[in-house]
Amino acid sequence: MNHVLPTTSFGYDGDEGLGDRLLAAVLRGEKTATSSLVVEYLSGEPLPRVGQRSELVDHAGRRHGMIETTRVRIIPLDEVGDDVARDESKSLTNAAEWRRAHEAFWRETIEMIRADAGDPTWELRDSEPVVVEWFRLLNDQGPSTD
Repeated sequence: MNHVLPTTSFGYDGDEGLGDRLLAAVLRGEKTATSSLVVEYLSGEPLPRVGQRSELVDHAGRRHGMIETTRVRIIPLDEVGDDVARDESKSLTNAAEWRRAHEAFWRETIEMIRADAGDPTWELRDSEPVVVEWFRLLNDQGPSTD
């Protein structure tokens, strides 16, 4: 029996290379966490769970390795700390920088978030629940040739 693993990718179509830069940071070991909004899971995607493994893929669907979730926390947006910022990106040194970057991203993708939430009037709030997922890279064998 062939078990199909879920996939993990970063960014979104038309993100001007953001997803590729985030993928490269994971492969270099510089990114060991990612954040999303709980509301984005209302469309049916399950929340991440500790021990879950997924194929790390780029937007073209090419495999770049595998990650395993090591920790998951749901934190109000205004309580995300410096530890999350540092684990998500070596270029973010504190929670204020993390929040500016993520709020800008979520504003750019607000229509997609509203669609996931099924709420055309959804707006980001200070208390918005954020899913923080920590992971480890299990291998970095590079793109598959399938």
